[in-house]
Amino acid sequence: MWPFSRKPKDIGSLPAITDPSHTWGVAQGNYEGSPLIVRFSQSAKEWCSHPGLPIKLGFAVPLNSPTEGGLPDPAENEQLDEIEDTIRGEVAARTKGLHALVLTTGTMKEFVFYIPRGVDIKTLHEAIQAAVPTHEVQCMAVNEPKWDSYNEFRRG
Repeated sequence: MWPFSRKPKDIGSLPAITDPSHTWGVAQGNYEGSPLIVRFSQSAKEWCSHPGLPIKLGFAVPLNSPTEGGLPDPAENEQLDEIEDTIRGEVAARTKGLHALVLTTGTMKEFVFYIPRGVDIKTLHEAIQAAVPTHEVQCMAVNEPKWDSYNEFRRG
């Protein structure tokens, strides 16, 4: 079909989720009248909508000490940074993929990845929750082949 179609890159060439070479951008907005901080992976842009990464995997961590109309307090934010490291490590140990977004409000922090099909999400979630005794970690995975969430927040 050349020159009308290109073969997508092999996801085996993706840098590890925990690779420090990934670059990030930050944006600020509002969600239901409260501040929203969006950290988005600039490195993910070249992989956006890749057919081998159709699953949006999200981990939402409700804050233990939500702040009214604000963001997490510094002590809880340190815990959330450790939780992010745990989540990234557990996801990276089980699959290739991209850590695409981090959404922070005064009530929760959410970590969004795009991964291939076939990952045992239930076991992954259980391992993360067992490793995080300080907070509840909620998990969801949906088919989102066009990376709608990433595109919305990256441009937002």
